[in-house]
Amino acid sequence: MTRRGRTPPRPTSRAPAPALDFASWIVWRDAHLVAVDKPAGVLSQGGEGGAGVNLVDLARAHFAATSPRSGIGVLHRLDRNVSGVVLLALDPEAARGLSEQLAKGEVEREYVAIVRGTPPGETFVVDAPLAKDARTNEVRVADDGKPARTDVQVVSRFRAPLGACAELVVRPITGRSHQIRVHLAHVGLPIIGDPKYGVAAHGVRRPLLHARRMRFVHPITHEPIEIVAPPPWRADALRALRRS
Repeated sequence: MTRRGRTPPRPTSRAPAPALDFASWIVWRDAHLVAVDKPAGVLSQGGEGGAGVNLVDLARAHFAATSPRSGIGVLHRLDRNVSGVVLLALDPEAARGLSEQLAKGEVEREYVAIVRGTPPGETFVVDAPLAKDARTNEVRVADDGKPARTDVQVVSRFRAPLGACAELVVRPITGRSHQIRVHLAHVGLPIIGDPKYGVAAHGVRRPLLHARRMRFVHPITHEPIEIVAPPPWRADALRALRRS
């Protein structure tokens, strides 16, 4: 089910710079892969969104002291001001195996989002093609865009000075750039704190979107792996919204 929402006003706030302690971000690792809980404000890799610190450089510096590796790389990306689980490969074989799973849609990803608006049901699907403007780096729903689907489940609904709000669990079935942010705005549920597609709220300095869970089959050991990192900002954000 899809609904077209009105274009929301855009917030101008930015996520504060995080402390650069890569070791403290690690939530799971083995000899082939490492998963980190990326803070908002950190790039996934160099060259993707302007100058700034990025996970790949931090990972290389971290492992250089104990086990230098030349093949470290991110397997998927989160937008700079989005927090949550990011998976990095430590060797080319693991990178190839996970990249194939991601391309086939075999990696399950789950996000938490806090939005303004009234969801159309307790569960719903946004199925709308997306196109990216290379000049502005903005994504929009377009009939000639690439297929994109997002599954959404409502966790809670609440009132705030901002208006009706909701906390959602969001599962992107495809992996298009800015997909969750654009799809939710498209159906009238802009993410609070999103500077590009969302709405501003007093006391919120970053998008209230967090990648909290990944499930996949290990490309080397073939074991099922589940990585979970709940959003550390959730309670503070809900308090800020209710008093804003």
